[in-house]
Amino acid sequence: MRGLPTRFLHVEPIFPGHGLPPRPGEDRPALSPFGRLAMGGALGKSSILIYDNRVEGVQEAAVDMIVVSGDDIDASQLVVTLHPPRVIPLAFDVVTSELNQQNLTGEQTNREVTTCDFPGTKSPVRWPPLEAIFEFGTGGVNTKVYVDYLNGVTVSVCASYLRVRAAISQGRCDDDVVGTSAAYYLAANVAPGFAAAHAQRTISVGAVKDHDDSDVFETPLFANIAALIGRMAHKYDKPTLTIGWIRFWQSPNGTHGVGDFFVSNHQDRIKVPNGAMYFSVYNESGHKMKMSVIFELAL
Repeated sequence: MRGLPTRFLHVEPIFPGHGLPPRPGEDRPALSPFGRLAMGGALGKSSILIYDNRVEGVQEAAVDMIVVSGDDIDASQLVVTLHPPRVIPLAFDVVTSELNQQNLTGEQTNREVTTCDFPGTKSPVRWPPLEAIFEFGTGGVNTKVYVDYLNGVTVSVCASYLRVRAAISQGRCDDDVVGTSAAYYLAANVAPGFAAAHAQRTISVGAVKDHDDSDVFETPLFANIAALIGRMAHKYDKPTLTIGWIRFWQSPNGTHGVGDFFVSNHQDRIKVPNGAMYFSVYNESGHKMKMSVIFELAL
């Protein structure tokens, strides 16, 4: 038609590693690297994680919260904010019968939920160990790492590709680390800039008898600092000091040790040594303890 500008199709050959075809607006000199990187991507989104505490293994949300992908030359410092999680006060049977779960509303934070029995249960809500799966990289390098959701946290990565999805990876097979079966509302957003990293990963090693070793677990990706925490295995016992060892191994069967670090309180922070691809916990508290190791991540 007359009067309309002519826009030609991209006719140049596309080679692997040279990025995607140019999109309208990408040739603007004033557009920042993040602006080119984020065009057309999901920079902030909420998702519903349907959690069933009877299921062992990883449970993921149905949709991604963040998807950013662009040319490698536009790799930027990306700051991701995981917003405080919310729970939807519906009985689990009602939740699983909903067809459009993205339209569930009425979510509540830990400040808004009451001490009354959660719908469909005989006790108040029990928050599960919520996590976020970060998949990021530049060029042909790609890494997937689990991060504790906590009650909101910021994580910083440098990449040209980023994908974030909510998940729960620990269940009954990890002793008592379970939550209430429910629909959990989780959200995140990404923006450019620089922020202090607060990423961590908590691994529950279960109940460990006095003067006994736990099973051997994989050291989380990007683990930098480790701290041991624990509590008495019996519910109504008074708190006692957590005393033990964090032991690092080269082999998944707990052989070829790298180092044994004595810890007498959760305030003791251990630097993860090189080659420590696996770890276990030795209990010297004098009691059977439910123990976990909190790893600070280099993110």
